[in-house]
Amino acid sequence: MISDTELMEIHVEVLFTQDENRCLQRINEPDGDGKPAPRFFFGYTNEGSICRFRHDLPDNVVAQLKEVVAAEPMPVNSEKIPSVHGQFKKILQRHAPIERVWFGPAYRFPEHIVPPTNVVLLSPPNIDLLKGNFTEMVSELNSSQPCLAVIEDSQAVSICRSVRLSSHAYEAGVDTLVGYRRRGYATAVVAAWALAVRALNCLPLYSTSWDNVASQGVARRLGLVQYGVDYHVT
Repeated sequence: MISDTELMEIHVEVLFTQDENRCLQRINEPDGDGKPAPRFFFGYTNEGSICRFRHDLPDNVVAQLKEVVAAEPMPVNSEKIPSVHGQFKKILQRHAPIERVWFGPAYRFPEHIVPPTNVVLLSPPNIDLLKGNFTEMVSELNSSQPCLAVIEDSQAVSICRSVRLSSHAYEAGVDTLVGYRRRGYATAVVAAWALAVRALNCLPLYSTSWDNVASQGVARRLGLVQYGVDYHVT
C-alpha cells in the first residue's frame, strides 16, 4: 500500500518536470511543450508534506519558504488551505508579483472500480468522433492516451484523457459538453480511464480545485479517496 506522502511525491512528479535536484522546471504537458512550473509547490497530507521550488527561485527565497514549511504544525489538515498561506504569499510577493494561486484536493482511486458499459477508447481509426466541439483535441490524441469517451449523437460528448503522465502514474482530465452534463457521463469516462491506466501497470490519479464543485462531485460518485491537497503559487 502506497502511503499518502508517497502518493504526493508521485503526484508532483506527474504534474511537473524536475531537474536532478528535484527543482521544478515546466508543467508536464504530454507533448513536452508545457509552460514554466509554479515558483512554489506545497503538497500536504495528514501524514506529512513535501515542497518543491522552481529552478530559478533565488536561494534566499527558498530558505525563507523552507523556514515557514518547517514551522507548520503536523499533521496538516488536508481539507483546508494551509494556515501559513499568508506567509507564503508575502515571501513570494517580495520576489515577484503573484500571478496565480492554486489549491485543491488530490485523490486516489479505490481498489475496485465498476467497469462502465457506455464508453469507447478513442484512437486514430475513430478520430472523427472528436470532430465538432472537441476538434482541438485531435492533434493531442496520441499524446493523451488513454483517452476514453461517451458517444452520443455520433460524436464524443464526454471525454477523460491523460493530461499529465510519468513512467509511474497518469493524471486525469475530464470534459463534458454543456448539453450532456448531469447524466453520469463524466463519472463513466473517468472510471473507464482509470481502468485503462491500470491495465498499463500505472497509477491513475485525480485532482481538482476547491472551487470546482462539479469535479469534486465526480470524485465523490466514484468513491475516490482524498489523500492530500496540492497548493502552488506562480
